[in-house]
Amino acid sequence: MRAQNKSSKKKKNWYVWTKRILIALTVLLPLGFGILAGYYGHQLESFFTEIQGEEQEPELGHGVTDEMLRNEQPFSVLLLGVDEREGDVGRADTMMVATVNPEQGNVKLVSIPRDTLIELPGTNGQLDKINATYAYDGTPYVIETVEDYLEIPITFYAQINFQGLVDLVDAVGGITVDSDLAFKVQDSEENSNAIEIKEGVQQLNGEEALGYARMRKEDPRGDWGRQERQREVIQSLMNELISLKTFANFNPILRAIAPNLETNLQPNQMWAVARKYRHTTQNIDTLTLDGAADYIYFPAYGQEVYVWVPHEEVLTSIQTKLQTHLELDESTESSETTSSSVDTSAE
Repeated sequence: MRAQNKSSKKKKNWYVWTKRILIALTVLLPLGFGILAGYYGHQLESFFTEIQGEEQEPELGHGVTDEMLRNEQPFSVLLLGVDEREGDVGRADTMMVATVNPEQGNVKLVSIPRDTLIELPGTNGQLDKINATYAYDGTPYVIETVEDYLEIPITFYAQINFQGLVDLVDAVGGITVDSDLAFKVQDSEENSNAIEIKEGVQQLNGEEALGYARMRKEDPRGDWGRQERQREVIQSLMNELISLKTFANFNPILRAIAPNLETNLQPNQMWAVARKYRHTTQNIDTLTLDGAADYIYFPAYGQEVYVWVPHEEVLTSIQTKLQTHLELDESTESSETTSSSVDTSAE
């Protein structure tokens, strides 16, 4: 009898404790997620504030771009990788333009070689390399130049410096690439042959990823090979950023990006793009500015300088493809270029 009572008491205790544990989990888990969301929300708020820049005027053009995203209209974005060091103005070392069309469900991406010969806007036909425009007048002048060169409006821009890439790759735990050649390249401190890349699949840390993306002299394809590696680094980095392990590294990732990133995208616009346009990234069409290499004498440099001159028919074809992808027509193109151009007063 006592044994039976004891057994009943144990069952009752087991039931009580099980019930208490379930109640605790029911209460604590949502509370924990709430605290986590609140914490990350605070971190995100600080992050968005930092990347906007203190002197940015986010209301300028804000309503126009908000309406575009609400209506799921096509937009363009300029991606800049800037070689900028303390005490040095720097240059736009990497320049890509993406047009995004949610109805077609795809992205068109064109890399503009850093040595591309262009006429500087606002001058009397003065020639220079397109990467020099950042040194002239910062991001606003780069945007003006790209709009003029590709004959499309730039809706958004995102600019990251080299240190930002190094820190971001390290924050996600490295990236995987598949190199078709072995080479040595300098690191971000300009130490010669400090980074060794092997042929084949390998894991790269931040410094190695930067060296992998920057090298071109040892690549027989020159700037084209470099552009392919840059796209590979971006794609691999994106794969890491959307993986589950990103949640464990959420705070380090924000810390890595914030000091090195500048954009005119507002927080609500970032969420809208992520929610409504995410499917387009599964179908990326890469456009290539084919052309010919040349050497041109620049009085400002006092010597002949290597330049890349895209074929006129190739440039015209790409302009037309991007305009069509953005659903522009002759009657609206010029006005949209003016009205939806980004505000970069932070510069």
